[in-house]
Amino acid sequence: MRQLITLARKRIFSPRPTPMDHRRGARPRVNLGATLACVLVLGGCAAVNDPHSNFRPDRAERVFATGYANIQDKYIDPVKIADIAFEGIENLDDIDPNLQITKSQNGVHLAHGDVPGTDIAMPQGRDPLSWARFTTRTILAARNASPALKAADSETIYKTVFSGALLPLDRHSRYVGHRSARDYRAQREGFGGIGVRLDFDGDFPEIVAVLPDTPAKRSPLSSGDIITHVDGRSLAGLDRHNIIWSLRGLEGTTVRIRAIRKGRDTPIVVTLKRALVFNQTVEYERRGAMAVIRVNGFNQRTARDLEHVVVGLPWNEDPPIKGIVLDLRNNPGGLLDQAVAVADAFLRKGRIVSTRGRHPESIQRFDATGRDLANGMPMVVLINGRSASAAEIVAVALQDRGRAVVVGSNSYGKGTVQNITRLPNDGELILTWSRFHAPSGYPLDALGVLPNICTAMVSTSANPDLHNRVLAAIGRSANVSTMWRTLTDFDESRRAGLRKKCPKRTESPEFDLKIANEILEDRRLYARTLGMSAPRVAKKKRSTAYTH
Repeated sequence: MRQLITLARKRIFSPRPTPMDHRRGARPRVNLGATLACVLVLGGCAAVNDPHSNFRPDRAERVFATGYANIQDKYIDPVKIADIAFEGIENLDDIDPNLQITKSQNGVHLAHGDVPGTDIAMPQGRDPLSWARFTTRTILAARNASPALKAADSETIYKTVFSGALLPLDRHSRYVGHRSARDYRAQREGFGGIGVRLDFDGDFPEIVAVLPDTPAKRSPLSSGDIITHVDGRSLAGLDRHNIIWSLRGLEGTTVRIRAIRKGRDTPIVVTLKRALVFNQTVEYERRGAMAVIRVNGFNQRTARDLEHVVVGLPWNEDPPIKGIVLDLRNNPGGLLDQAVAVADAFLRKGRIVSTRGRHPESIQRFDATGRDLANGMPMVVLINGRSASAAEIVAVALQDRGRAVVVGSNSYGKGTVQNITRLPNDGELILTWSRFHAPSGYPLDALGVLPNICTAMVSTSANPDLHNRVLAAIGRSANVSTMWRTLTDFDESRRAGLRKKCPKRTESPEFDLKIANEILEDRRLYARTLGMSAPRVAKKKRSTAYTH
């Protein structure tokens, strides 16, 4: 069962949903007892005969039945399937505002202009298939009455109904259509491809990077080459979406690439066999005495790539490495198991994270396995206002376990885990099904991680007395940390008030790295800060932190 902790990400993920009270008009909301939460790759070819373009009642019943069953079973708070279904069909007026759907005691009444109204009986009970059939019957009646609805393709209808059904829940639960879902799966699980990163600013795509250990890396292709043809087809006039998926395909299949290179008279023509390719999420850079490891997301290859970097660090170089900086700034999250594995790579013992929800399988506890590949090497973790979900799990685990000093600004505060269900139409239903809790017990949702040194409150002036400014910042965070870690309720105003103690920033300033270097260069300062990293309340909280 795939568990995802995501933040809407630029370029790769779909845009963040608009706040709920702005997505629709003043329609009364059905109270489902849902708790609001703060939120966790490329497109597919548009075929002429798209099998998803025509609305088929049999397929629709299966899609809605699967979706309703998962909402009823897995959503973090109890829901009434009748309310979910009615919210979904009522949302059809987004396609045709002239469509009027009103709820009666035993069903719904559908009207459109001067067309005589239709009454459709609602089922009783909680059977998802019955409610799926009711939804499909209502859609068919609406299509008979509304030209706009009749012209709408199946994906438009699915998206409209599920958007309405999920509207009363939380802004991280959403439906993803079959094209976008394929992109999501490629981002999370890899894809059959050749291993190039492209720039699309010109008439043809230009290779800006060739990924290591890929078919392209073992070919004559290199950065700066411009791809003009794929399998004999010119890429002129094709959009980015179609170009990407012309290069992708099943692992083991071949693709013929024609490219031109500046200064070369003849084109480069190569035939490559596609292999499983993952987007790179781990980067390494040596900055003086610091080994800076940047993690920009969490897919299925992240933990493995990070371990390769840590194990391969040049420990014997001169000057020697004095510490590791794990840069999680602007990291929007990803897969839960990868977040756990990354934290585990630096820990010898203790709880990493726990998750709690309504479904029995959502109640999980993850502990360190005793590896610490860096063998106790001093660590600083950088976060900012766009460090979310999986990134927050890693940061707070290393902080609460006293393994690293956290530097930066307050993180995003997305403390929920999403469950992904693949629907019969190849779309995906992403549902919030648990909240995660720090090792010290507090829930991060709508709160986030408080840095040990809040650089948002430290002056970036040229004042040479950086050491004392850092000490002052440590003291300010220490005064807030106990309140932060003992806040267990979900009072939004209290959480917002605490977050103001270290205002979030969304940029990634060099100043954060300067502070990290100051800490790692001064072992006494590092030890002092680290001593304030692990919570004093941890032992007190642990006896009750994981009871349900």
